[in-house]
Amino acid sequence: MPVQTGSQFPYPEFRKRHVQERPAPILWQWENLAKELAAADHTEYGTLTLATPDGDHQVVPGTSMTFQSVRPGEHTTPHTHSWWHLYFVRSGSGALVFDETEETVRLSGGDIMLIPAWHVHHFENNESGVDLLLLNMSNLPQLATLHNKFSKEYVSADIQNEQQ
Repeated sequence: MPVQTGSQFPYPEFRKRHVQERPAPILWQWENLAKELAAADHTEYGTLTLATPDGDHQVVPGTSMTFQSVRPGEHTTPHTHSWWHLYFVRSGSGALVFDETEETVRLSGGDIMLIPAWHVHHFENNESGVDLLLLNMSNLPQLATLHNKFSKEYVSADIQNEQQ
């Protein structure tokens, strides 16, 4: 890729380019979300992502909010990444496992859990009959914009080898 020559413009114009209209409030009604969640494909890392009326997945600049459902008897793959997560347990119960330390945190409806970047983790739902439903806020869009979106999945042997 060849190096390009930059340009410049007066600072007052820069300020004008960043004047924005105040955004309108947005409501996602639980009744509609519940129907869509019930009909959605439950992938390992997410089920349904909230969006603005124009379809933008950044509901707050640089952040996204995604529902993740862990079915009874299932678990996610241990993984780590460059973005943080703030999880809200909407319903159900299960466990969050920090794979490097083997620490397990029990989760139930109403709990909130922050997972800073680069902590190897996975979720487990050993309960019967009820999904562990999580609402996840993250700064993944911000890091993707900065070309700093990195992640790694693990198998148990990988974690043990990195600890040695």
